[in-house]
Amino acid sequence: MSSNPDFDRWYAAKSARFLLEPSHRLETFGSTLVNYHLVSELDDHPGKVRIREGRLEAHQPLVITPHFQDAELEGFGSEAREYFEFLRRNEKNLRILQYGYHLKSDHFSEQIVTDRLSVVSERVKKEVIDSGDQFSAVIQCVDEPWDVALVELWLREISRSAKDNISELQKSGKLF
Repeated sequence: MSSNPDFDRWYAAKSARFLLEPSHRLETFGSTLVNYHLVSELDDHPGKVRIREGRLEAHQPLVITPHFQDAELEGFGSEAREYFEFLRRNEKNLRILQYGYHLKSDHFSEQIVTDRLSVVSERVKKEVIDSGDQFSAVIQCVDEPWDVALVELWLREISRSAKDNISELQKSGKLF
């Protein structure tokens, strides 16, 4: 890790390699458990690889409606005021999906093995594929701060699932 935590987080996020993503998206009307397998080489210990396993629990997306009627604008120009009035008139048509999650530490494990990072990564990926778990991800990432890779996984799953979740909510009449 460097002396700059912002850089470390940015580097961890951008260097995460998604070797296997869940084949199923996040559920629209229930919770989803996403199993993760993070593979990382130990800093300053070439040939030592840490495998972390656990799960993220994705809660059912919530539909949020904004409330513009009680809001007031101060110090904004006429264009911003007109746009805000447009939003106020159309707020019944505005919906936002909120995805919640939390890390489940009750199923967290970690082990250190001796081998090349690429070999361990491929072995873990093959084991997950062979298990048939459609809600698993395998990510090659930095060893610290490793949990940034989980945030990246979460963002990817939300982005991948949102369109279908919105469509299912519309069909069920729960969005509008």
